[in-house]
Amino acid sequence: MMQRLETAEFSIEANPIFDNTRVFGGSISLRHAQQTTFSPQISVWTAAAERKLSAKTWLTKLTRDDDPVIERKPVSVAGMHGEMITLKGRLEDWETRQVRDWYRLRAVLVAPDGRTWYHATAMTSESDRAAIEADFLRLLGSIQVKLEGAAASQEQAAGDAEQAAVLADIRHAIDTAAQARQARETAVARTADATRLHVPVADVQTRFDAAIAMLGLDGKREILRRIVLPAVSLTERGIAETNRIGISRIGGGPDLAAGQDWPRDASGLYLNFLAQIALSELPERAETLPEAGLLAFFPGSDYSDWRVVFTPPGTALVAHALPDDAIDTTEAATRMVGWDNARQRFTANDTNVDGLSVETDEHGRLHFQRDGHAVMVFASEYEISRSAQALRLERLLSMPLHFADSGDPHIDADAGMEDLSNFALALAEGFRVGDGPQHQMFGVCGLREWHSIQALAAEHAARQGWADIAAPDGWFVLLKLASGGGADFSFSDHGDYLFLAHRQDAAKGDFSRVYALVESS
Repeated sequence: MMQRLETAEFSIEANPIFDNTRVFGGSISLRHAQQTTFSPQISVWTAAAERKLSAKTWLTKLTRDDDPVIERKPVSVAGMHGEMITLKGRLEDWETRQVRDWYRLRAVLVAPDGRTWYHATAMTSESDRAAIEADFLRLLGSIQVKLEGAAASQEQAAGDAEQAAVLADIRHAIDTAAQARQARETAVARTADATRLHVPVADVQTRFDAAIAMLGLDGKREILRRIVLPAVSLTERGIAETNRIGISRIGGGPDLAAGQDWPRDASGLYLNFLAQIALSELPERAETLPEAGLLAFFPGSDYSDWRVVFTPPGTALVAHALPDDAIDTTEAATRMVGWDNARQRFTANDTNVDGLSVETDEHGRLHFQRDGHAVMVFASEYEISRSAQALRLERLLSMPLHFADSGDPHIDADAGMEDLSNFALALAEGFRVGDGPQHQMFGVCGLREWHSIQALAAEHAARQGWADIAAPDGWFVLLKLASGGGADFSFSDHGDYLFLAHRQDAAKGDFSRVYALVESS
């Protein structure tokens, strides 16, 4: 015996083989209770007629890029005329991996008033196709229209609103569950990271021996030990406490001596702040530096300007916060200036962007304002990180990639090795702390020969007229900052930012004559 199912607009007579039925808004769906991937199913629903399109044209456009149409015919049932097509595709059960031919019957019927279309679809496998197609046509013939015209339109709008509300609730529930899952995963990851970042590391000799053993280089131990250079690794250990001033960290804003302004370049733009190092925290002093004090590192625009600010120990420090709108303000300001080759600085181009205005002082420096209040505009919109990360400092051994950087012209013959790259990589992995970027002080680093990097620093010194430090050998790695991590800096193509100092200056606590470059693969 057929079962009668109704919406506010229409009713149908459903075959009892479809004992899983659902009425929702203006739609009715039927499915066999023994649900499998290949269970036959039928759905009927109403919608407002498409403007400027016939049912035939609309159905053609709908299925243009679908499975092949194997049959098409006009239909006339329940006092309505329309079009019906059959599409043939393939359906796979992802659990059993079984694949079958899969047929979809699609019909569109136009109600007598022309304002409502009745849509219907049936899906079935080859084995049930004949029976389902016959029942599909029978079901369409059983449609009884209950509402027409404006009343049907009002009911469709109400049904659409009901469906939209239910779907919104479902999306909200899914989003809430996803957010809760993400929060749990983040909490677990942070706990794991915190644990890993605070786990004590083995001593230097143990980690060196492990790299030797991994590559089977026991016979080269002594000669390789002569080549490695002591250094310090710096790795993020979580968000820095805002109430702790003068600690080693990367990102955020700098801690500067009381009365000292945030450094600016010749154009008046504020230099970006990268990191600061508390010298008293160093576990290794491979170079002669002051015993204490704070080093703050600043780059300028286009990696062509830089500054290292040294604050002696015992100096009162003041924390300088990074403005919340630093990135947006700087991006807007870049559209208000242009480079002047003659003056070798940025100059205003007489445009206003996002409520910003700019004035130029007697020294040619730019001063930006918004609503009459001074705002900070930085030399680059890229090297800005609001996530200040505390740093963990550990002893490290670094290894040059090339024999030429060992300082011993006979070392390659003594070592009996083609190159040092494999051992350098193994050593770097053995001294890795955590999974984040591995920053470094002292030692050697870089993709090119270390001597060529020293030569770049010496050439820069010569151009500046610093004849007393214009020899390559005196330059060393003051700081290497890697891209990524919580600070999320990205130098050029995710490269490294290197600051080099000269031993003569560093020993006196003078960091006014440094050199910097970006290395990127």
